[in-house]
Amino acid sequence: MSISSIFNNAFRFPFGNMEKWLVLGILLILGGLSSVLISFGIDLGAASIITSIIALVAGLIVSGYSLAIVRDTIHGHNQLPNFDIVENIVDGIKVLILSIVYSIIPVIVFFALLIVTGAAEAFIEIINLTMGGATTVPSDLALGFVGSLGITLIISLILFIIFSLFSTIAMCRLANTGSFSQGFAFSEIIGDFKRIGVGSFIAWWIVLAIISVILILISVFISAVPYIGYIISILIIYSFITIFASRATGLIYSN
Repeated sequence: MSISSIFNNAFRFPFGNMEKWLVLGILLILGGLSSVLISFGIDLGAASIITSIIALVAGLIVSGYSLAIVRDTIHGHNQLPNFDIVENIVDGIKVLILSIVYSIIPVIVFFALLIVTGAAEAFIEIINLTMGGATTVPSDLALGFVGSLGITLIISLILFIIFSLFSTIAMCRLANTGSFSQGFAFSEIIGDFKRIGVGSFIAWWIVLAIISVILILISVFISAVPYIGYIISILIIYSFITIFASRATGLIYSN
């Protein structure tokens, strides 16, 4: 299946079952319940603990359901899967742990680079000057901070993208086999890269990122509508992105 065929299929996929699409949207709203209530001017107070728990559970269900879409796609199904709350939560926990593990190295490297390049030291020096009453920062210090921070961000971004690609294949292996350990089977993951084609996979990832950004920008405009705009953007756009991206992921893996 070509890249264009993958995204054409993934784009039409959510419309196959509008009911499940909207249920997923409601779960996403629950996942951002605090933000929704605050947008309506509601002071949460002590209720913030309850909304946080609701958001956590809803988020796990959404992650688990996304994995179910990937799994069903890999196994050749062409309909949205049914919701299974217990299974979705368990899968959501697996996805969360997998995501954390694959983000550890990029995060460590990012903070290490801040120190190695001198960005952290320059930042502390600028803060000290500012707190000491200085109204200007020496140009050499400012340029040094910007340069070192730029190097840190560029290297970290490249590393985050690489680990994001590996994490995507790891999620697919988890979905396909049901085995959590397969998400860390690096030799098999590399084999999947070769099978799919590194160039094809990177092209797929870039197109997915571009389409997702466009949809997010659309949701931003919708969110500008007072009160109801924010809810509509989550209910329709973000749920669509979740289904669309999961379907496209399953298709590229089973390509």
